[in-house]
Amino acid sequence: MSSTVLFDNGNHKNILLEDFGTKTAVQANQHLIIHDGEGMILDPGGHKIFNKVAATLTNCLGGGKLRYIFLSHQDPDIVAAINAWLMTTEADAYVSVLWERFIPHFGLDKLVVNRLKPIPDEGMILEM
Repeated sequence: MSSTVLFDNGNHKNILLEDFGTKTAVQANQHLIIHDGEGMILDPGGHKIFNKVAATLTNCLGGGKLRYIFLSHQDPDIVAAINAWLMTTEADAYVSVLWERFIPHFGLDKLVVNRLKPIPDEGMILEM
């Protein structure tokens, strides 16, 4: 597993999580943004790479907390493991209101469905 720090000013980092070794699936570009110990993962990926991505994320956070999961769209290469992310973290997931109704098709459990939040068409600000 590899991660590449693209930016680090001491309290704010952007880390590219890459090379999850699956030859049979589309490689998504997972990014982890960490600000003052809180993290946001962008497009975390599917089931086959969940354990590897989660382990790498935990290592990169170094005791920090995952606060947000950002889903840029509904395709399985970036969102198929969303139920696992919501069941194993306290993070909220954000997706465009356009794609919000597609996400439950990936098996979103009723215990976490309220943590899938729509992003309105005009956008929004997530504080970190």
